[in-house]
Amino acid sequence: MGERITFRRNEGLITVKPYWRGNPVVKGRFVNRQHRSKQGIGNVLKWRFSPNPQRKEKRNENWEPQLFPLHSIQGISGDALAWLGHNSFFMQLGGKRIMFDPVFGNIPFVRRKSKFPADPDIFKEIDYLLISHDHFDHLDKQSIARLLKNNPQMKLFCGLGTGELIQGWFPEMKDLIRGWLPDIQVIEAGWYQRWEEGRLKITFLPAQHWSKRSLNDGGLRLWGAFMLQTDDLSVYYGGDTGYSSHFTEIEELFGAPDYALLGIGAYKPRWFMQANHISPYDSLTAASQMKARITIPMHYGTFDLSDEPLSDPPAVFAEEAGKRNIQVKIPALGEIVKLRKR
Repeated sequence: MGERITFRRNEGLITVKPYWRGNPVVKGRFVNRQHRSKQGIGNVLKWRFSPNPQRKEKRNENWEPQLFPLHSIQGISGDALAWLGHNSFFMQLGGKRIMFDPVFGNIPFVRRKSKFPADPDIFKEIDYLLISHDHFDHLDKQSIARLLKNNPQMKLFCGLGTGELIQGWFPEMKDLIRGWLPDIQVIEAGWYQRWEEGRLKITFLPAQHWSKRSLNDGGLRLWGAFMLQTDDLSVYYGGDTGYSSHFTEIEELFGAPDYALLGIGAYKPRWFMQANHISPYDSLTAASQMKARITIPMHYGTFDLSDEPLSDPPAVFAEEAGKRNIQVKIPALGEIVKLRKR
C-alpha cells in the first residue's frame, strides 16, 4: 500500500492558488512537493570528513561584508529595507514595519562572523515579524524575546506549526484561530495563503527545504517563502530553499516582482547542499524566471555553515549577474535601500 497523504491549511485565510488543497502531510510531517530531504547523519558525517578544496582559502580569509551602522529607523521615509546579515531584514512597506528572520547574535554551536549592524533596541513600532522556518539561523528565541519586549503589539506571520512553537515560548501571544479579535498576534499559514491589512498583502509560498530543531521534530512545522505586495510594490523573499519549479509560478500568480530577496550562500558542496540551498547561479536563474526587476542576495557573510569561504557567494553572484546582464543590488550591512516602483 502507498503512503497516506493528508492536507493542511489555515481555513481562515485566503488561498491564492486555484484548486490547492493544502500542504501535503505524511505520517504527521510536512513534505516537499518534489524533493524529499534525506540528509541523514550518514551524509552529514560524509560531508564533514570529506576534503574541502577551499579549506586553505577559508582558513586564511579575513573578510566581512561592508558595514553601514544603522543608528535609528525613525527617520526612514517611504518604502525601504536594510539587510541585517544572513536572512535578517528590516523592511518598511505600505506603511508597515516588518522584520524578517531576525537573529541578533550567535546561534547554537556557530558564532557570528560579521557584526550585527544596529542596536537591536532601535527596532520599535514593528508591525509584523515574519519567520520563514524553524532552523536556528532563522528562528532565534533570544532575538524574538527582545523584539517582543519592545513591540508587544507585533503580529507574527509564519508557517503552520511555527506559531505554536513560538507561543509556547511566549504565552502572551494569542492565536488567530481563536477568532477575529483586535489584539490577535499570531497568523499561521499554509503555502499560497494570504493575509491582508490595509495596503499590505502577505502571502506564504513554497520553498524546497525542511524543518527541525531537535531529534524528533523534523517536519512538524512548515517552511516557506513570502510575497509582500502593496498597490505600488511587490517584494519576494525566498527564505531557505533549493532550486525547484516553485520559482516558475511566481510571475503567473503575482506578476513579476519589483524586488527578489534570494539566498546565495551555504551552497557547497553541491552534492550535499543542492536540495536545500540555492547557489549564486541558481539564485540568478530563479530571478530571471520570475522576471524580478532587482535581485538582492541574502544567506551569506554571517555564519560559516558550509565549505565555501564567506566572501565566495557575493563575488560569484556579482560576476555572474554581470555576465547575464541581471540587475542586482548588494547592500552593505545596515544600508538603507529605498524601494522604488519601475
